[in-house]
Amino acid sequence: MLIIRYLSFILLLTSISGFAQQLIDPQLRLPVEKAIESSYELKNKQLEVEKNNYQYDEVKGKRQPNLSAIALGGYLNSNGIIDIPTKSIDILSTELFSGNQKFNTSAGLFTVGINATQIIFSGLQIPNALNAIQEKSTALDYLKEAEKETITKDILQTYDQLMLLVKVEELISNSAKRLDKEHLKVQKAIQNGLAIPYDREKIKLAMLELEARQVELNGNRQLLYKKLETLTHLSEQDLQQIQYELAPIDILASSYTLENKKELKALEHSVKAYEFLYQKEKGSHLPQVFAFANTNYTSIFGSRFKLKDVDILGDVNLKINQFSMFPNILIGIGAKWELLDGGQHKNKLVQAKTDILINENKLKDSQEKLNLLLSKNKIDYETSTEKLKVNNQQNTIATNNLEIASRRFQEGLIDVTERLAAENDYYKANLGYYAQILDQRSKTYELLQTSGELFNQLSN
Repeated sequence: MLIIRYLSFILLLTSISGFAQQLIDPQLRLPVEKAIESSYELKNKQLEVEKNNYQYDEVKGKRQPNLSAIALGGYLNSNGIIDIPTKSIDILSTELFSGNQKFNTSAGLFTVGINATQIIFSGLQIPNALNAIQEKSTALDYLKEAEKETITKDILQTYDQLMLLVKVEELISNSAKRLDKEHLKVQKAIQNGLAIPYDREKIKLAMLELEARQVELNGNRQLLYKKLETLTHLSEQDLQQIQYELAPIDILASSYTLENKKELKALEHSVKAYEFLYQKEKGSHLPQVFAFANTNYTSIFGSRFKLKDVDILGDVNLKINQFSMFPNILIGIGAKWELLDGGQHKNKLVQAKTDILINENKLKDSQEKLNLLLSKNKIDYETSTEKLKVNNQQNTIATNNLEIASRRFQEGLIDVTERLAAENDYYKANLGYYAQILDQRSKTYELLQTSGELFNQLSN
């Protein structure tokens, strides 16, 4: 027995050493990749990235020439006063257009043309806006990677639970076999008058408890496979092909930091994006320079111009039969400078600066909390690994006690209650041991996810 235990311990150390090199079973790569492909949350994050890229192209397009066509048709009717230089007519000894003259005019107007403008200098608003969008896009990419970490952990923990159920089913099956043998022995002993029916019923009750555990186990397993089907969109048959040994994972020799934490990197780039937005708002108070060009065709038709009470002439009616201009070409450079905007520029700068401070505080807060979480996860992992050693000793003792109890029961030295108690202790010790392995693996995943290394371990 000592040799067998020694060999078992060597095999355990060998399995731990193997996992040190390959932390996660390669078989799990497929369901993780399928879950990532099927994740609607991840798809939405990708759409956010694409939407942000379109915004980048939209802002970049403001540097390009803007070409527009215009067509206008209208009617003008107006009354007014005009002062025309006085004109002397010597032959008549009179003066025309002396003083102000009242007039009435009306005309139809039609114009069609093409107008082009292009920004030459935007007050650095466009380049800063582009840089802000790029930083936001990088932040969104890091959030996508962080979501992959979450999906990976969920799949790994779910499969570990399935592998635990495999171990529990083995325990139930082995206990059922042993109790079935004991039941047959007690049945013969009753026939020979060496035992009483009470002993037989106690064993039957224990066997029924195992059946109840098996029923519960089947339900839990079915639920876990349904969850994996939903997450991965793989069939249950394909999911059942993946089987591996539920063994501890050894990462004690490795050190983990927040250097690769995706959420922190996303926040860092978010702060940079707001800094560029602040620079953009500062630039809005600089002059904006643009080039423009315009060509059009203009026609005035049905024009009438009436001067009222022009000295000896009375009312003077003037008409234009045709007045058209083509092409009218206008080319030049313009500038626009907001000198007074009611404090809008100042308020926007304050808001942009506040956004920077808010995101800087978020970054600092996240760094502190994640450092604390990383320390907690390291301690949890070390504690879980130490507890595993205790569970392994309990398992060894329970196994020895079961062997002793089985022999003593066969020899009639203990009653059925003590025999069943040893069986129950063995079941609980083994279940505790495998449950602690599950806990230790779960703590490993938590530590790897906190340091941003979980998905990388699966990909390597």
